[in-house]
This record gives sequence, structure tokens and C-alpha cells, in this order.
Amino acid sequence: MLSNNDRTLTVLEALLKNVNGCALSQLSTDLDIPKSAMHRLLTSMKDMGYIYQDELSQHYKLTLKIASMGLTYLSSRSITETFQPFLNQLAEESAELVRLGMIENENIIWIAKAQGSKSGLKYDPDSGSVAYLPASSCGLTYLSALKQPDFERIVAREGFEKAQQFGPNTPKNMDELKTLVQASKERGYGLIQDTYELGMTAMAKIIVNPFTGAPFGTVSIAGPSVRLNEKRVEELAPALLETADKIGQIIHLAQL
Repeated sequence: MLSNNDRTLTVLEALLKNVNGCALSQLSTDLDIPKSAMHRLLTSMKDMGYIYQDELSQHYKLTLKIASMGLTYLSSRSITETFQPFLNQLAEESAELVRLGMIENENIIWIAKAQGSKSGLKYDPDSGSVAYLPASSCGLTYLSALKQPDFERIVAREGFEKAQQFGPNTPKNMDELKTLVQASKERGYGLIQDTYELGMTAMAKIIVNPFTGAPFGTVSIAGPSVRLNEKRVEELAPALLETADKIGQIIHLAQL
């Protein structure tokens, strides 16, 4: 039999899933709690400021107190602490290196990572470096999200002189870069092979605030091309996109 504390948590979880609120009878039936006990729980939660009863529908709904508590918790943590669990989960699923890039002054700086490869070949560069956008998967997904004037200005700043310092598939001119960027738009994420480094494949998705549409950063998966082949990239794409969406939702809520 559930304790009062356990019952309170189950009620909170139920109301979190129903933005339009729930009637006492519905909660009683769904959670298998007698109406009298449910009424006492709801009255106590209402007195504590966690819920209120809508005057028209008489449904019980969550107040903003829960959201406020969550935002306070998030704001007290660093960015890397907040998002590390998402990186860890994607690294475990992909068994490759997962990195979080933050957009700062129209540059991408890798600020956090999780290594999913347990043995064999590992791609594991240091965090903190600034990505060369035309050669990186995170750069391609970022460039694909920009409006034309911003795209042209940033590419002019990056230039193509650095191309010789990277892999053989690094774009050497604007036409080659536009081809890769257009492919990123159509695919939904950036993808490179033998571009940033010989023998390395990477895929990345832009992270945006879902309500403002403003780019925040990127999340990427990278590893040896022998493992991260075309089939594996396709298998991992849904998880990559889902991770970017989850981080975007947290960014919006925490107003980071």
C-alpha cells in the first residue's frame, strides 16, 4: 500500500501528464485511491501551493510552483552538469564519442563530452577547442540553420585557407561547402567523413530554443569511420535528433 508521500508523488506525476487538469473522480479511478483519501491529498497539496482547482471545470491543475522549483534547481547548476546526463545516454547508445558544442560569438566551442567507446579505436580530442566550421559536422549543421547574409559573412570569416590542415574531403571552396550544407539541410543533420580528420566520421544536430528558434549549440557523435559507417549513421540519427530536441527544451525552460 502506498504511503501518503508516495500517493502525493503519483498525483503530481498524473497532473504533469494532463495540462488541462483532472477531476477528483478521474484521479481516484486512475490511481486506485479512494475518493475520501484523494480529497484529503488534494486539499493538502492545494494548501501547500502545488495545485489549484479551476473554477469553471473544477479540475485540479498544477500551479507554477513545481516549474519554479525546477528552474531554480537548473539555474544553480552549470551548463555541463545540466546536460551531461543526455550526453552520457547518447554515448552509451552510440558507443562513440558524444560532444556538446556551444555557440559563442558565432563560433562553436566544444564544452562537454561523453565517451561511449569502451575498447578498440577511440576518437577523443580535448574539449575547449573552437571548431573550424566548414570541416566539422557541427559547423555544417550550424551553417545550414543560418540565413543567407549570416551564412556568407561567417564563411568569409572562416575562409578556406585552413582546408589543407584537415582531412581530404574538407571543402576547398564555396561551391563544395554549399553542397555539404545543402545536404545537411535535406538530411536534417550535418555529416562528414574523412573531413575533419582522416578516418573519422561525425554527425551533428543544431540545438535551438524551440520557441525562439535561436541556435544555442550542437550535439554530435564522432568515431572511426570503420565503425561509424553509413548504416550505423542512419541507425543513430533518431537518437541524435531526439537528444538535440531534449536539450533544446531544457534551454527554453531554464532560459539559459
